[in-house]
Amino acid sequence: MSHSNHSPKGKILVCGSINMDLVVRTPTLPTPGETLIAHRLDEVSGGKGANQAVAVARLGGRVGMLAALGSDGFGATLRANLQQEGVDLEWIVNKPGPSGVAIVAVDDQSENAIMVISGANGQLSPQDIQNAQAAIQNASLVMLQLEIPIPTVLHAIRLCRQAHVRVILNTAPVPDDFPDELFDVDLICSNQSETADLLKIPPPQNVDDAFRAARLLLEKGAKQAVITLGPLGAVAATKLLNAQTLIKAIDAHRVDAIDTVAAGDAFLGALAFQIEQGTALMEACVFASAAAAHAVTVRGAQPSLPYFDQVHSRL
Repeated sequence: MSHSNHSPKGKILVCGSINMDLVVRTPTLPTPGETLIAHRLDEVSGGKGANQAVAVARLGGRVGMLAALGSDGFGATLRANLQQEGVDLEWIVNKPGPSGVAIVAVDDQSENAIMVISGANGQLSPQDIQNAQAAIQNASLVMLQLEIPIPTVLHAIRLCRQAHVRVILNTAPVPDDFPDELFDVDLICSNQSETADLLKIPPPQNVDDAFRAARLLLEKGAKQAVITLGPLGAVAATKLLNAQTLIKAIDAHRVDAIDTVAAGDAFLGALAFQIEQGTALMEACVFASAAAAHAVTVRGAQPSLPYFDQVHSRL
């Protein structure tokens, strides 16, 4: 192992997407046939998987990525950016063709329209996961999202089960045909609209709705569930041994939000970082809520992900 210079604490493996976000700032969102002069273009490293990995790394966690990059210039840039953040890239595979790209139009009212081109993310295969079996077995925790093919996610979950490695699944974005097996994880984390799609219910509007929805997620097979509610905070639920459920609301921090991009990724990275260190779910959610609060006060995806002292100062 080349990690002899690290303390022997565990390692989080993020199996997921890496995108280059091309963020176009524009006065209004274009209508069909319209040509607009935009304010500016920013190239920002993104992708839910990469954002969550960087979130863990900035907090001081050891984290590696199991992911795919393309053979284009974006692939090289994305790789360099992750390396700079301290993410272990040993298990990143290269695919011929383009890397994942998201084209994000943001208008002066902060409305956005996003087009995602999966690129290499769509090529990450169950065989790639199988080839990285050693990485999964050596992880203390594996984080997954749904910007890579569902069969690939399912294969990763099965390998984690065999190796008794904990799985955190962020159900973003929810596919049309969400297989029930995906509920069978240690912790499932979804926002309001994802929860609605998963359970075929209206989006939870308040804490009571979210309590009911969290119980349903546990009934579907998850050992623990967290539903994020934006400015209303979050709800966390845990199955106890005696068939009881422990369920709690976690308050959001009062902040002036200027950009909610990657707030969810900041929350998830912080949550995983705390859980991996042995923190109980409810306490981990309080820390994660502070991380998300920081993220909404800074523009951009990865630029908004906080460092440990920035989260600590909010607690």
